[in-house]
Amino acid sequence: MTSPLIAPLSPSLLSSTDALEFRADLLPSAAAYPDTFPLLRDLQALRLLSRSPRAPLLRARSPYDGAGGSTTLASLPLVFTVRTGGQAGTFPDDPGAVGRMFGLLRAALRAGVECLDVEAAWGEGRWGPLLAEARGEYGGTLVLGSHHVPGRLVGDGEAEELARMCGMGGQADAVKLILSCEGRATAGQALACAERAVPDRPVIAMALGIPGQHSRVLNPRFTPVTHPSLPSAAAPGQLSSEEIMAARVAAGLAPRRTYHIVGGGIPYTLSPALHQRAIDACGLPHAYVKNDVESLGDFVGSEEFKAPSFGGSSVTIPYKVEIMEHLDWVEESARELGAVNTVVAEYDKGGGRVLKGYNTDVDGIYIPVEGRLRGGEDRGGQYFLVVGAGGAARAAVYAGRKLGFKVLVWNRTREKAEELAREAGAEAVGDLSELGARGGQVRVCMSTLPAAAEFTLPEELLHDRLIVFDANYKPYSTALIAQAEAAGVGGVIRGSEMFYEQGVAQFERWFGRRAPYEEMRDLVISKCKEE
Repeated sequence: MTSPLIAPLSPSLLSSTDALEFRADLLPSAAAYPDTFPLLRDLQALRLLSRSPRAPLLRARSPYDGAGGSTTLASLPLVFTVRTGGQAGTFPDDPGAVGRMFGLLRAALRAGVECLDVEAAWGEGRWGPLLAEARGEYGGTLVLGSHHVPGRLVGDGEAEELARMCGMGGQADAVKLILSCEGRATAGQALACAERAVPDRPVIAMALGIPGQHSRVLNPRFTPVTHPSLPSAAAPGQLSSEEIMAARVAAGLAPRRTYHIVGGGIPYTLSPALHQRAIDACGLPHAYVKNDVESLGDFVGSEEFKAPSFGGSSVTIPYKVEIMEHLDWVEESARELGAVNTVVAEYDKGGGRVLKGYNTDVDGIYIPVEGRLRGGEDRGGQYFLVVGAGGAARAAVYAGRKLGFKVLVWNRTREKAEELAREAGAEAVGDLSELGARGGQVRVCMSTLPAAAEFTLPEELLHDRLIVFDANYKPYSTALIAQAEAAGVGGVIRGSEMFYEQGVAQFERWFGRRAPYEEMRDLVISKCKEE
């Protein structure tokens, strides 16, 4: 059984939150845990609740490695907190209880939570060994140094000193300072003082209770929020993320931006419906519109593109290559592919803009295939067969290589297959029926041909471990999909899945947060099934 505070939580809270806080002090048995098993059980329950269905494992993998690579978020980050009574919590703060509190923090650290909220006031003798452990074997966990001042007002000098204390001698990854205030006029004190005191650290700063609600709107990152599915708010004055976003928009703190899809000859595209649904599900104030233009110059020369409200764009045929000339920075993988399908506009405090280019088409291929493969299998002697030689085929070759396969390319025009194979690091093949005689086995076949081509595989290539992937999302079932399902192959992936996976990756690029995966998936599948 899970804790009664975890069991009733609704998955709907995941759409509008970026992280989940585990308030151990609010659990009825927290102060008297005889061991850490109940704690670890409840942490695992919360982890599973926040897990995305986009990957079969707790940690989804991405086709990119190293700095600047994309990250697919399989579950929301967990922030583990034990708040003592003297700092607006419920955990006892006598010496014996404080020792138990740090024992719970250590257990959560070893359980792999993404962030530990550690009360800095107990001194380095208490938190020093914990931080040493966090920086050692358990180095994946960030430490948030925190302090609360309930029930009294403090001056700016004391507030700044408390913020420096939360920095833990420069060892904390971020600082959290929570003060008391008299109302809207003093709600910003914690933020102003903390930013002055620790300018080199991310700051979370607010004021307590109903008088401090405006500080939750001003707070720049990871504001604690409540949700209708929660039994109660964790603290007086907490607002929902929707309420905070509405207040930020009204106060001009969250500028409305417009996102676009730009292409030529795209009267039918699901992107506007997909991304507007996702934006609305997260309570964001933005808009997503279609730009069907005769030339890319019509778009990049427009006021919409030049406006400070431009947030970014999806880019589709025929402009994925040409758009690169208009960007300030292009991710290495997109350069290797020679195409960009996602533009992100980043702004500094002075309004300066940098346009960055990415290619999420690879995510749309890599993630569905990886999710259907068996862990630990040797892919080096198996083949990833790409059918076609256009832009989608190039992304498929890249994904197949990143998955560890030998990549083969087949196209009805042999010269085009050879050109793609030569440029992308694959091997062109002629007669598909001869592949069965090769030493390896075709493990994945991805067709990027139009559905009207009615491509099917030679019967000898069909087997019970084959994964068949068709890039077309309209119609929902193609001749290749029908053949694969009738043959009972190991897995079938439709173009609809590729479409929403690349869209999820775009959303996370633009907004730096987890996309509302279920809403995006369900919309695409329902639209693709429509006749």
